[in-house]
Amino acid sequence: MNIKVDNLTVCYGQAALFANVRFDVQTGQKICIAGQSGSGKSTLLKALMGLVVPTQGDITIGAESLTEKSVWHLRSKIAYVAQEPDLGEGPVIDRIRRPFGYHANAHLEWDRRAVSDYCCQFRLDEKMLDKDISDLSGGEKQRIAITIALLLRRPILLLDEPFSALDKEIKAIVKKELISDLSRTILFVSHESTLLEIADDTIDLNFTTGAGQ
Repeated sequence: MNIKVDNLTVCYGQAALFANVRFDVQTGQKICIAGQSGSGKSTLLKALMGLVVPTQGDITIGAESLTEKSVWHLRSKIAYVAQEPDLGEGPVIDRIRRPFGYHANAHLEWDRRAVSDYCCQFRLDEKMLDKDISDLSGGEKQRIAITIALLLRRPILLLDEPFSALDKEIKAIVKKELISDLSRTILFVSHESTLLEIADDTIDLNFTTGAGQ
């Protein structure tokens, strides 16, 4: 699914975090969002999900403009993985299964075997699925968040430093899985060379930064 951003500006108070950002991402492209600390990389991802309302500019996802009316529909096309995923509380397996009860995912079937497959692939002990989320390490939380995103089979992935707590071997394994679907559009924030290798292009916010935070 393609994404077009035109003249996007986000301000905090009177200061522009970034201004007049323009880019056009084609279906299946893998794009790195770069910039110094405070340039608004994470904020840009949140704007694409409708979690941050821009001061000006337009976002189009597929053929549909992101508006108050379309935001919930368009958000169902996107899976997001944060650097420190907030997975809530309770058993891990319940958290993985929860999105399959949402109306937006009614077209998907719960596939417990697929969960087992990802556990094996991402070097996660299946016994961990019965643990409480609070008992997981940072790296385990990232792999669970990525697993949920992949199980939802959404055409757009937004990734914010998703490899920060993973070792070299796991990074390579997860990278391979992320790029296995050629139609999957990915925008990511990362300084990890393993992930940077997949980038078709880079959006550099250094040139659009006003005053960051």
